[in-house]
Amino acid sequence: MATIRRRTLILAPLVAQAIPRLAAAQSGFLRRPLKIIVPLQAGGSADTSTRLIANSLQHRIAQPVIVDNKPGGSFVIGMQALATAPPDGQTLISINTGMMAAQVTMKRYDMLKSLAPVSQYSKTPTLFVVPARSRFGSFSELLAFAAANPGRLNYGSVGTGGLEHLWVTMLGRTTGAGFTHIPFKGMPDAITALVQGELDFVPCVMSSALPFVQKGSLRALCVLSDERTPALPALPTLKEQGVSMPPMEFWSGLAAPRGTPLPVLEQLRREVIAVMDEPEMKRRMADRGASVVTSASAEAFAQLMQADWSWMSKVALEAGIRVE
Repeated sequence: MATIRRRTLILAPLVAQAIPRLAAAQSGFLRRPLKIIVPLQAGGSADTSTRLIANSLQHRIAQPVIVDNKPGGSFVIGMQALATAPPDGQTLISINTGMMAAQVTMKRYDMLKSLAPVSQYSKTPTLFVVPARSRFGSFSELLAFAAANPGRLNYGSVGTGGLEHLWVTMLGRTTGAGFTHIPFKGMPDAITALVQGELDFVPCVMSSALPFVQKGSLRALCVLSDERTPALPALPTLKEQGVSMPPMEFWSGLAAPRGTPLPVLEQLRREVIAVMDEPEMKRRMADRGASVVTSASAEAFAQLMQADWSWMSKVALEAGIRVE
């Protein structure tokens, strides 16, 4: 009897670990090709990262992993494609902070209700950058000037209702500063205008701003994260500048259609973690200015999305920001 109990105690954790795999196997999960929808054009940062993950993932599961680009409609076409897919874990979508901002202001899809989060896979910090010849030597100096001279300072973003627009609006409402928003078609155009001195500042994902900072054509005043970045270890954080508000970070992750069984989501999460833990994957992400960050659970990723959705929705509502 003691031997039987001992065997039971030894096997119990193994059985618990096998439950997600068993459920997945019973449904045919991971026995067929997977598809990952990228709601953007091929060749961009999100597309490149997704293809890196797909390539590694297909070697792990011994099945093709197809990347399906569905750009257009500010991510709406990609979301529509996911909405029509069966909730069986065979179709995923690549999501990010910018996509969430767009849906908050367009109000086409409630991503919290339409998606089943799988896992975050990376995080890219953003920099608050000014022209190299800017009069401002610190973030606090810039805020003080903007508070005393509402609307005198202008900034660029990738468009009305985008992540940068929402975040700077929140910054102004939090600190009492006033800024003038100038939307651009894309971040490269905004960065060019900033370098040429046509803008006063831009909050920009580090991968886009860092080369200009390193060349000396832009100057970073702070990193808009809760922790400093290894790429610029002397650069203070937003909190170190005395501003208490949600950070502006660009996270990326994978999600499935709403209704996908929890065991399937858990198995997918484990596969994503295994892929992102590969040394080559970490190196490739670092080369792109991103850090590998995965979710402790699908619920943890959902909480991250909820936190960002909450502040974005609040800002959009209070400031009357809506994109038709």
